[in-house]
Amino acid sequence: MSATQGAGPLIVLDDEGQFRRFSSEAELLRSQERPESTRCVIDRVGQYFHLLADPDGRLVLSRPLGPVEHHSLRQHFLRQQHGHPEMHRLLRLYPATREEFLEAIFEELELEGPGDDQGWTLQSGQQSQQCAGLRALDAQVARASGPVSVTDPFGHAYRPRIPWNRALARRLRGHPLYIEVVRERAHTPDAPVGKEPRPGALEPLGRAQF
Repeated sequence: MSATQGAGPLIVLDDEGQFRRFSSEAELLRSQERPESTRCVIDRVGQYFHLLADPDGRLVLSRPLGPVEHHSLRQHFLRQQHGHPEMHRLLRLYPATREEFLEAIFEELELEGPGDDQGWTLQSGQQSQQCAGLRALDAQVARASGPVSVTDPFGHAYRPRIPWNRALARRLRGHPLYIEVVRERAHTPDAPVGKEPRPGALEPLGRAQF
């Protein structure tokens, strides 16, 4: 019997602190993940599981072990954002609740996945265009002749920013970071999408005392 009822995405947190998203329990159990190097598996509502191997060596999930510790999970994710900026270029505003944090981390990992081709909207002046996935968006941002704003498939708005820090720029290989902005009103072609938070107000996501 499925430990998670088989529905919904899952996140694996490994012993190195890296996060990987799987679209379903079945996809995870077909993967090459190793139980001995997996810290825990987290479902969409914040329950965590252990990844195990049955007597035949097949991957299985343990029963639910309770809610993941929110602050610890956030700390793990924050360290990954800082340590691997090239893998985590979406910098959202800090969520107000545990539920919003879980929603954000699942959405960010989905959008940062190499095969994701969901629709982003790029706004440049009065022109708007659709881009299929983050890689296509990067290409259009690079071609833009002026300031742009972008909106992800979940409705979050960002300003692309190329870092001045040379070491960080090398890590990003010329790709921008996407800094979430605060929406103030419905967007129209001649109105700004929003404003960036004051310095210090923006804190990237990411914590689990397992």
